[in-house]
Amino acid sequence: MSEQLIMLIAVVLIFGLGFTLEILSGKLKGAKRLKRDGGFIIAGLLSHGLLAGPIVAGFAGYLAVSWFPDHAGGLSHVNFWAAFAVIFVFQEFAHYWLHRLTHEKEWLWKIHRTHHTAENLNMGVLYRYNIFWTMMLPQLWVGPFAIYLGVGMPYVLAVMVTYFVNASTHTAFRWDLWLREKMPWSEPFWRVLEKVITLPDTHHAHHAWGPGSHLNGNYAITLFIFDVLFGTAKIPNRRQKRFGLPKGRSYHWTEELFWPMVRKPDPSSGNQNKPSGKKVTA
Repeated sequence: MSEQLIMLIAVVLIFGLGFTLEILSGKLKGAKRLKRDGGFIIAGLLSHGLLAGPIVAGFAGYLAVSWFPDHAGGLSHVNFWAAFAVIFVFQEFAHYWLHRLTHEKEWLWKIHRTHHTAENLNMGVLYRYNIFWTMMLPQLWVGPFAIYLGVGMPYVLAVMVTYFVNASTHTAFRWDLWLREKMPWSEPFWRVLEKVITLPDTHHAHHAWGPGSHLNGNYAITLFIFDVLFGTAKIPNRRQKRFGLPKGRSYHWTEELFWPMVRKPDPSSGNQNKPSGKKVTA
């Protein structure tokens, strides 16, 4: 079974099961702008599979062969777990800085902003993005190199760990706070874990506005320790009530999906929801 097929099956199972549970449990009941969100999610899925995937995989594969013409399978002798650790940490580090820059640079923010205008946080938001966003993801660029060099399976595991954590932190289920409330004796464990691994608590804060929010921080997908080390961490230990952006409804759907191909006048007054200097103001 190929690496691509394994990842596809795992993604379908994780996303399909999680999103179905959210729907059946009523987490999406009463959610606002479901049709708009659904359209964005479908567009994100299609752009991932039909646009970004083939383009990036084809180009990165070409670069791998061109740069390392005599090294096909050249790293296949490397220990599985050592290869996994290097790939995983590298991808997480690269994604942290990509994500951080999208909140600090206006032209990048407008590509990423679509992911933040969702007013209901759930697993569907994983695919709510501008159609060009996926082309920037380090995970997509690393894959062809890893497979060509013979460390495809460690790469698959690294991507699946990242995807599972990403899904678990976007879900509407606040499983982390529920566990902490049910097992107060485990609080010392959580106090350490929350500084190392991204939990719903910190990522929900990243998507929220108002009390308990932290739009300009909590950038890591999995290794929250990068936020701690680089001074962008905020751990609220609370549930957030509002998600999205204060001016999120004023953005035109065509710009949200297709910027920079489609550009609209900025409707925000006072430069809200766009980078100013070093951070997004909301």
